[in-house]
Amino acid sequence: MATTTKPSRKGSEASELNREANAGAEELSDSVTTDRFWREAAPQGLVGEGAWAIWSGHLAKRRTPRPLTQLCGTTASPLSWGITLGELSPRTVELLALLDQLSAKSAQGKSHVASETIEQILAGWLEGSHALPQTIDFALECLAVTHALPWIAEAVLAEFWWALLDALWQVVQSAGDWRSGAELPPEQGLAQQMLSGELPLTLAYLLPEMRPVSKLRAAAHEALSEGLAELTNGNGLVQGTYLSHQRPLLACWTRCRTMGDQLKKGCWNRKSDEHFQWAVTHSLALSSPQGTPLLGQPHAEAWTADFLRTALKVGGDRADASAAGSIFAKKLATTITTNGKGKAKDAVPESSDNCEWAGVAYMRTEWRRKAPLLAIDYSSPDLRLECWNGPQRLFAGTWTWETTLDGKQLEPVGSWDESCWFSDDDVDYLELSMELTAGARLERQILLARDELFLLLADFIIDTRGGRLGHRYRLPLDGEVEFEPEQETREGMLIAGKTVARVLPLALPEWRADPRVGKLTSSNGRLQLEQEFSGKNIACPLLIDLNRSRSKKPCTWRQLTVAQSLEIQPHDVAVGYRAQCGKNQWLIYRSLVEPANRTLLGQNLSNECLVARFLAPEGEIDELLEIE
Repeated sequence: MATTTKPSRKGSEASELNREANAGAEELSDSVTTDRFWREAAPQGLVGEGAWAIWSGHLAKRRTPRPLTQLCGTTASPLSWGITLGELSPRTVELLALLDQLSAKSAQGKSHVASETIEQILAGWLEGSHALPQTIDFALECLAVTHALPWIAEAVLAEFWWALLDALWQVVQSAGDWRSGAELPPEQGLAQQMLSGELPLTLAYLLPEMRPVSKLRAAAHEALSEGLAELTNGNGLVQGTYLSHQRPLLACWTRCRTMGDQLKKGCWNRKSDEHFQWAVTHSLALSSPQGTPLLGQPHAEAWTADFLRTALKVGGDRADASAAGSIFAKKLATTITTNGKGKAKDAVPESSDNCEWAGVAYMRTEWRRKAPLLAIDYSSPDLRLECWNGPQRLFAGTWTWETTLDGKQLEPVGSWDESCWFSDDDVDYLELSMELTAGARLERQILLARDELFLLLADFIIDTRGGRLGHRYRLPLDGEVEFEPEQETREGMLIAGKTVARVLPLALPEWRADPRVGKLTSSNGRLQLEQEFSGKNIACPLLIDLNRSRSKKPCTWRQLTVAQSLEIQPHDVAVGYRAQCGKNQWLIYRSLVEPANRTLLGQNLSNECLVARFLAPEGEIDELLEIE
């Protein structure tokens, strides 16, 4: 588990840099005329008359360091990776557009962007740069100005160019003192990595001729190493609150790693590089077939080909490249160049993972575009999930719930705790629990069956004092999906132009003629299950059949009789269900009190939970999941 305590920045390099910044001059440009300012890599004649002509000419003609666009093999600026331009401020968009123009013209030769245009846009940024807001917009603006500096030197006056660099220098000095870590709001955490890590690294990479600027590598190295350690779980997985910013955070680290490959000591320490490589794997796993990030921003952009290629190049391996080529739509998958890192039949990473520290789990039946996948963020009481059945998204958003006991609502106490995580060739299984008022507890089961292709979602209200229990939960349907209930029975289809899944409310009577227990409906874009029961505990399961070819075949389900010592047990002690879709049949059992030796369908059970399939024609069962 990653630490959330950030050590103070007291490294010798950083301390020396701060002393240089504050000793005798507030502006970096004040020391330009001293020999100590320039390194040996700088051209001769930079101290004295005619220095600016020499320096601007040097920037225009030098071949190294290469611009980031060349390193990444793209003409568009990598600063837009993972970013939704529509959510940025007009000034940020304008600066990014200017950078793209300069980059495109540079690839063809000398820039033809008008000097007046350059100065007008950059002067607007310079005027507002003293506010130093810790935002993504401001961080992107600073990075855009930094990448533009070598390209604009011959197009602007010397005083203006140095004023831009002075402003960036002041930003770096201020950002070095900002608080970092997973406790920051996601936008500030991302901005902090960009301003205290990527910005000084970019300055040091692009302007290695300047001794004070070159020394910024030390501060960048420390900030980026700390960020990877604190914002991930030790294996590259970000905390659930950061999922909405995971892709731009990976973009920041990918740009840094690309520049770091050109520097002698890289951009972070060896352990952080392992974190980064895992972050690439997790970002692939947390991607939809269209390339958008799971549980990301509502209008998050998909991977671009250059972003995906670069991330795989600097942080992926053969398994990652093979997985990426398998899960994305053909248009994106065919743009992946593995550079010798992968072939179609290479091994792939584990398709599922879970981390309690991060409060994040993801499940894939396999690394294929048509395979079902599920992502869960349980880092806060408002559990979020996103579920895809091949190229169609089924659910996306918060899985809400309400529980009442004798008409009084039971409220959550604290957040989710992981009770069990299990993953093998048959199933991925996550069980969570949350304490409720009045001593009750909500237990939530999420099971994805790989070969059987079904998803089991279940809530259990446990340990109440007893009374009239009511529980209702709502699953957020994708905007293209509608729930179409059957007329005579209580199951229904999820439709998106065609049937994409079938839903069975296992605890409800199959036939609508039997009005007991509850109902399964949809309202305001949500699939809603409601149940009532008199007792101490209640089970509310939904079985979602993800095999589309079974949707036209008959289905049925039954609530089973559970016996203990030859006595039938009430449904607040233990529940059992038998479900059938087409030729496939499953057995689901759950004890709601302490496990005991019980029987159902001729099976002796002494465990807490069992999910199994029936083997035809013998009627024997094959266990998919068993919890003692």
